[in-house]
Amino acid sequence: MTKKELIDFMSDYPDDAPVVIEVHDTTLYEDLYDFTFDGVSWTRTFPNGTQTEMHELRLCALNHIEK
Repeated sequence: MTKKELIDFMSDYPDDAPVVIEVHDTTLYEDLYDFTFDGVSWTRTFPNGTQTEMHELRLCALNHIEK
C-alpha cells in the first residue's frame, strides 16, 4: 500500500480517530510487512441515553507467504 492509498482510505474519517495495529493469531518477526486497512465505525449509547459516533482505523499486518 502506498502513502497516498493510505491517506485516501483514511480521508473519510475524523482527524481524531484512533489508529490501532490489529494482530491476528500469527507470528510476526522483525521485518517489513504489507498491511490491510479497515475503518470501523459504530454508535455508542451511554447510560443517560446520549449517543456518539465512534471510529477506529485498523492496520492489520499480512503474514509473509512461506515459499
